Amino acid sequence: MKVRFLAVPLLVAGSALAAQAPATPPPPSFGEAVEVNVVNIEVFVTDRDGKRVTGLRKEDFQVLEDGKAVEVTNFAAVAKPVPAGSGPAAPAAPSQAAAPPPAAAPEATAEDWLNLVVLVDDLHLRPENRKRALEQIRQFLSRNVRPLDRVMLATYDLGLKVRQPFTGDPAALDAALQGIEKLLSTGIQRDQDRRSALRTMYSIHELDPCSYDMVTPIESYAQQTRDQVLRTVGALKFLVNSLAGIPGRKAVLYISDGLPVTPGEELFQVVYELCGGGAASSGFVAPSAKAAPGGGGGSGYPASQALLDAQKYSIASRFADLTAHANANRVTFYTLQASGLRGFASAEADIDPGERALQLMTVQQVQTTNLQNSLSVMAADTGGKAILNANDFLPDLGRMREDFSVYYSLGYTPAHAGDGRQHRVEVKVRKAGLRVRHRGSYRDKPVAERTVDRTLAALFHGIEDNPLDVAMEIGDPVRSEDGAWSVPVHLRIPLFRLTIVNQQGAYQGKLRLLVVTGDDQGGTSAPKQVAVPIQIPSKQVLNAMGQYYLYNLTLKMPAGSQRVAVAVRDELAAATSYLTGKVQVGALKPSTR
Repeated sequence: MKVRFLAVPLLVAGSALAAQAPATPPPPSFGEAVEVNVVNIEVFVTDRDGKRVTGLRKEDFQVLEDGKAVEVTNFAAVAKPVPAGSGPAAPAAPSQAAAPPPAAAPEATAEDWLNLVVLVDDLHLRPENRKRALEQIRQFLSRNVRPLDRVMLATYDLGLKVRQPFTGDPAALDAALQGIEKLLSTGIQRDQDRRSALRTMYSIHELDPCSYDMVTPIESYAQQTRDQVLRTVGALKFLVNSLAGIPGRKAVLYISDGLPVTPGEELFQVVYELCGGGAASSGFVAPSAKAAPGGGGGSGYPASQALLDAQKYSIASRFADLTAHANANRVTFYTLQASGLRGFASAEADIDPGERALQLMTVQQVQTTNLQNSLSVMAADTGGKAILNANDFLPDLGRMREDFSVYYSLGYTPAHAGDGRQHRVEVKVRKAGLRVRHRGSYRDKPVAERTVDRTLAALFHGIEDNPLDVAMEIGDPVRSEDGAWSVPVHLRIPLFRLTIVNQQGAYQGKLRLLVVTGDDQGGTSAPKQVAVPIQIPSKQVLNAMGQYYLYNLTLKMPAGSQRVAVAVRDELAAATSYLTGKVQVGALKPSTR
């Protein structure tokens, strides 16, 4: 989708819009606002028994950025009531003298909202595991959604699909979860692909034991699985992008049987066992194996080579990139392994050799660790928690709820401002025996990037904010000779809302416009932006303050249902309005705002 600005700015003077001007417009503003960049970190503190610790004060904490201590300027000890029956035992009080009673809580703002995304990964979920997990998720949400909470439900199966946009309505969430329960879950296909690769490997091994050819189906499986996991990681990054500009706390509860950090590693472990690497300890030898001395047979594929070849498919760095990206956008991952707690199966002599190989303890250990490591990294590196080795998820979900209710917020102003770099963060508690958990890094985003994030949030989730009182109208689409459609968009900006400064005998302002469009299939245009200088002669400034600044732009869009998000930023006041609209391109009447 392409977006092209065909803009004609116009300063409205005279009486054309006089009736729409305020009766007594405020005087023009002078000076330029300075945007203060404060880094906020949510910190969770527990004692040795894992119980929450409340009552700590600012002086009990030390914050380090890139290894250097920084001054904590903003501090809040948040201890909201946790819904009854939703969590573990009550928080523990610290051993020190009781802290003074907290001041009355300020009025809730957008930064106090909880934005929780429940993402069900149908591509990596077995049907029976998903059923158990969703039943408990329904119980959890029915007890724990509070007035300021907003929950979104989404699924992934080679495509990210929003099943329920952000809402605080428990009934709507329950109905959407019931719909998700009826969808196809394809996680079992991963097991079938694994067994198919093993069967093919065994058929080659029977003809030419421990040859290099026998590894070919294992490599094909590993590459196929790697591609699927990379697409999943890409979808998670896209989800993080869509949440980046949303105000408030943002968390993703990711439900899956697990993503392998090293795809196919368990099958390479089978080859290692089969070709002599582990036979001495496991006792596993395929019925037709004729291993040559030294662990090789036939063409001589060494057992030790299997472990090295497995690492070629590792995507550990991609998970590190994902968590760094989540931290840059203040998104916390909570991961739930729906497969739960399972014991290692014992191999029976009369079953298929491939099944016996997958039941070897060493192979199962490799597979279990491989799937859990990704979930652990996603949660730990972003300050969340991984729910592993459990069949009853409610206690751990309750602890997640506690994270949203009981925490410390530490803020500081970094020496740099919008340098675009990743910075390590460490929080220490000056009190023995206490444990802290928090995200490990953040990226100091430039203002322009934060504006893009917020505009995308408006596009994806319809979250608007309009401090400048901008009005947007979408006109009728017009088809051009090349078959594309031109969609006019008209912006009307009250001049009295803008910061205007006197420079060299004229009054000047600075606007920046940013536009993104999207369709119902998730496609989006690249963000387009343009600087809009405003100049008003001194003699006209008082009259102009009661008028509007009009800006017209034209978007090139394909036919279909389209969405438009526009950001109008007053650069001098550091204030931005975000607006959204919809248009049916090719229909008779578009919808306008």
